Amino acid sequence: MASARRRAVAAAPTVAAALAALDRLAPFACAASWDNVGLLAGRPEWPARRGLLAIDLTDAVAEEALRAAVDLLVVYHPPIFKDLRRVTPDAEAPTRRLPDLLAARVSIIALHTALDAAVGGTNDALLDAFDLVARRPLEPLVDETGCKLVVFVPPDEVDRLRAALSAAGAGVIGHYSECGYELRGRGSFRGDERTNPAVGRRQRLEFVEEARLEMVVPRRGLDDVVRALYANHSYEEPAFDLYPTRRVLGRGAAGMGRVGQLRRPQTGAALLQALGQRVDLSIAAVVGSPRRRFRSVVAAAGAFGVREFGERDALYLTGEFKHHDALALLKRGVTAVALGHDASERPALESVRRRMLAALPALKLSRARMDRSPLRAVRI
Repeated sequence: MASARRRAVAAAPTVAAALAALDRLAPFACAASWDNVGLLAGRPEWPARRGLLAIDLTDAVAEEALRAAVDLLVVYHPPIFKDLRRVTPDAEAPTRRLPDLLAARVSIIALHTALDAAVGGTNDALLDAFDLVARRPLEPLVDETGCKLVVFVPPDEVDRLRAALSAAGAGVIGHYSECGYELRGRGSFRGDERTNPAVGRRQRLEFVEEARLEMVVPRRGLDDVVRALYANHSYEEPAFDLYPTRRVLGRGAAGMGRVGQLRRPQTGAALLQALGQRVDLSIAAVVGSPRRRFRSVVAAAGAFGVREFGERDALYLTGEFKHHDALALLKRGVTAVALGHDASERPALESVRRRMLAALPALKLSRARMDRSPLRAVRI
């Protein structure tokens, strides 16, 4: 009996396994730079046998988690954010129960903009209500943290230099390392009287066969790579250039906001009727005319902002916008629906739950019953 219990404990998924599964469906690297996602509390080696899924970690959700003796809370909005300086009952957090959750060894993982940017994430959950033929991000994610190193080297030194630069962190593209590109050509130089050239003589114009070697370099590792270049290049003054790069993430499919192309044009009224089967529209508000026909639907859950809302033949769905944003949209002739912040994000939770259960069958993950919108429609 004891051995059976030990096997059951050993078979239980860990927080690290849950974190890895969530990272596959909503890569944390794609979250906004200002956001706080991933494992916010707990330890990776702790067990994750039972979990709750919620939009917000309120007092009611925290108390439900403690009553249910869960090991893991997966929340959309991060309960630990930039203004949180202490973990006490009076901390600036959406719940007073953070100390109790930590004492009970409940780990907390937040998704937020990582789920917004993901394929199949927050915005795709809204677009799933419609008959679409194609989807793309409204704002594709671009990584600007890299450089391209171009260095000129004697052809017989290329392999050694590539290996040294790779060891210092250059040439990594995805799961591939030592990536580089070579092009052969002829270089020239003239050294003054103070030089000691490795090839040729000082004060004479020299021509040499050279290879142009190109490798990507992360900016955070730039110093190490440049030091490796100087240490392993035979020239007294190696010639090299560094160019900033912009790399599209997620093969161009990941990004903030999603644009769905409809199979055929439809009226806004028909589209909202279809959306109402999945989303609570009780507090939704619209600017512009929903009676028009639209060729596409743009989903931008939460407080996305309206700066990218400009296509007249697209129906825009978002969580909220301000009064002056509504005036700007009206002036542009754009039709947009403010679904309610919570209402625009909630449909994604069920998709996350199903995909997590498929990835970790031993994890018992359920939706928190006490996870509710703070807003209610007025009924008199």
